[in-house]
Amino acid sequence: MKNQHGISLIEALVAAVIIGIGFAAVYGLATTSTNMLMSSIDREKGNMIAGTIFEDLITDVPNLLSYHNMDFRTIGSGNSAHMVKKTKWAGIAFKRFGTPQSNDKRKINVVKRTIDGKDVFIVTINLATRGGKSKNQFKKVFNAP
Repeated sequence: MKNQHGISLIEALVAAVIIGIGFAAVYGLATTSTNMLMSSIDREKGNMIAGTIFEDLITDVPNLLSYHNMDFRTIGSGNSAHMVKKTKWAGIAFKRFGTPQSNDKRKINVVKRTIDGKDVFIVTINLATRGGKSKNQFKKVFNAP
């Protein structure tokens, strides 16, 4: 036993298991960081789209309730101001997120409330992308005319 060289089979298996656990941890970390990066990118894209929508809605505050439940996953049809804006927003969303998948959501909700004796509109934009995996919500309060 004094001249024993090398390592035993059990030592080699333990070393292999430890290295395997390390590789699994690194793989999990890489997957998680990729998902977080994609969510961050989707949030930034959504923020740009929401900003555009809010800017357009500022010009049409008296008619905000007519935008309630507007789904801009599809291009609008018609020449009304609402359909022109819907077409614009859908086009921007197509450029940023691509064609909507079945679980994607691109919707505007408008609710009129009274806060501290003043009428306001609360506009909520819900965006779900990548098959519903990335969900973001943007809100803005507009003073009623």
